[in-house]
Amino acid sequence: MNLLTEAEAAELMRCSRSKIKRLRLSGTLPYLPGRPVLIDEADLTAMIDAMKARSLQKHPQRNLARPEEARRWAMQAVLLRRDRRKKG
Repeated sequence: MNLLTEAEAAELMRCSRSKIKRLRLSGTLPYLPGRPVLIDEADLTAMIDAMKARSLQKHPQRNLARPEEARRWAMQAVLLRRDRRKKG
């Protein structure tokens, strides 16, 4: 079990400590209370994986595992934006 402080968890996720605190207090991220608050790295990884899974369920078209799919999606997004601007 590898325990992380809020600052270390924030660094791994590339976000702020306040974001980690909000995730903790909302019940999304399990933690060990105390000074300092400790977060199990396995819990952090599990939360990230769950967030990814929810994102892919909400937006299956964004499953861009292959570069050609990413390129096709990006081109469609750009073209759709251009079309909307011309119409509006």
